[in-house]
Amino acid sequence: MAYQALYRVYRPRTFDDMVGQDVITQTLKNAIETHQTGHAYLFSGPRGTGKTSAAKIFAREINGIAPETSDAQIPDIVEFDAASNSRVEDMRDILANVDYAPIESEYKVYIIDEVHMLSNSAFNALLKTLEEPPANVKFILATTEPQKVPVTILSRTQRFEFKRIDNLVIQAQLADILHQQSIGYEDDALRIIANVAEGGMRDALSILDQVIAFGTDKVTINNALQVTGSTTTTQLLAYIKAISLGDTPTSLQVLHDILREGKDAQRLVVDILGLLRDIMLVDVAPDLIKSTVPFDELKALVEDLAMPRIEAMMVILDDIQKQLMQTTQSDIYLELLTVKLSMASSLHSKQTVTPQKAGTNHSSTNVQLSEKHANEPEPVRVSPVEETATVKLDTEAEQVEVTSNGSSTMSQNLSKHNDNHADDSLLARTGQEAVFAILTRAKREALSHLKSTWSTLIGQFDVAQQAFLTIAEPVAASDEGVVLAFDYPALLEQALYDSHLQNKLSAAFLAQKIPIEMVFISQDDWRQQRAAYVQELKSGVTRSIALTDLPRVKRQQTSEKSENTIDTHAAPAEAPVVTEAKKIFGDDIVTVID
Repeated sequence: MAYQALYRVYRPRTFDDMVGQDVITQTLKNAIETHQTGHAYLFSGPRGTGKTSAAKIFAREINGIAPETSDAQIPDIVEFDAASNSRVEDMRDILANVDYAPIESEYKVYIIDEVHMLSNSAFNALLKTLEEPPANVKFILATTEPQKVPVTILSRTQRFEFKRIDNLVIQAQLADILHQQSIGYEDDALRIIANVAEGGMRDALSILDQVIAFGTDKVTINNALQVTGSTTTTQLLAYIKAISLGDTPTSLQVLHDILREGKDAQRLVVDILGLLRDIMLVDVAPDLIKSTVPFDELKALVEDLAMPRIEAMMVILDDIQKQLMQTTQSDIYLELLTVKLSMASSLHSKQTVTPQKAGTNHSSTNVQLSEKHANEPEPVRVSPVEETATVKLDTEAEQVEVTSNGSSTMSQNLSKHNDNHADDSLLARTGQEAVFAILTRAKREALSHLKSTWSTLIGQFDVAQQAFLTIAEPVAASDEGVVLAFDYPALLEQALYDSHLQNKLSAAFLAQKIPIEMVFISQDDWRQQRAAYVQELKSGVTRSIALTDLPRVKRQQTSEKSENTIDTHAAPAEAPVVTEAKKIFGDDIVTVID
């Protein structure tokens, strides 16, 4: 006998055989038992979740046909594939006999698969029948895209939304099938298959078929990884650890090792997203973790990957995932992804105060950081405060005294800010007025010159700054200055207050005979402000303000940053030491004593 694929062999024949759709199956069973069935149903949901199987089971059971009866032997169950028969003529042919009584059964059942593929004329032909259906006819429409079905059709059907099947349910079903097939398996291998199937039982069975064919004696983790193109746990951990440390060279090396094994780019991004999700859930919902990574390993990564970092990394991953769908140069985009993730991690690390385990001495102690340590480029480390804290500012010594119930007291010099070049002036501008000043005098040749020399220009910077500038795009230029748009607001914020970067960029511009005045803005704001400028031009509004007349970015002294605006009338800035203390302990528990 010819071999049959597992998804065909184990296709449900009764409602009891179906898994993961308990509410739907129970509702349909009750409707049949109580003789309260409707004339039209719409089964919608992702692929491989049981829509067509449920339609066939319903058609058999409503007519009292035995489950083992072959579909080909039932003349009163008519299956129609709308994907390949979408014309109105096809629909009219199938409905030509709708008014005739069933041949053998009580009801004639029409199962229309992929109904959203029908043409408008075909939908109209179907609608006419649904408006006045014969008493002995039932329609079951199945689709993966219900939003494409006309509302006039939707309103005349009972709709059942099939959900993605839970991974644990898929794993249990796969295990049961392997027991019946007398094939050994590893639990983690089934977990990998379930994750890749993304809630589709048919996909899971197809993948299982491939894994069995790859290694006939047993379903192993390695075989599952090879077949699905997933990345091994060891490689994923090495990659994420290097990323979390901002170690770009190491993370790129791990990436190249993964790519040499022929791993799929899209699958790799999905695996990274899945691992970040599990790291995020370690402390809040450990029961929802899907990864095969040991829990202790995930727990260790939590310390390096706080929620803001994970969120920023997920945004970058989502952006790259969209770009991968439109390119054939997936390796380059994965390298870009790695650099962006490393930069996001390293930039976040520089502005994050890293917690340190409290010592065993619980008495109140004042510890003042020496001038030597204050000048080190290491993050300031303090003990966590449990309840309340009082911050006392000594203007001469610039020391902070933190007193807390049940925790040790630590006084440290926190005057050092993110910018190590406090004496350097900030050169950049931002905001709509600055952008409009450039656009008013914009020249296409100036922008073309800047874009043509951009890669050469940023090649003069060190590796970290090069990675930073790769996410900045020259979008406008004039004889006065240039506009650089940043992909991510968080990195724009870093650039606005990095005087060292701005001064070096200004020198590079000067060497390339490019105007040295700079305007930094996010990509989202650039699109909005460019549209606003175009609208002003259409309205006849003209501006004559010069870029040099606008103020540059002022060095920020408070922890709360304004969004792309500079408040020139702000109240006197508080001391940096107080700002840092509030960032660590919160505004509500920090009190400044003069």
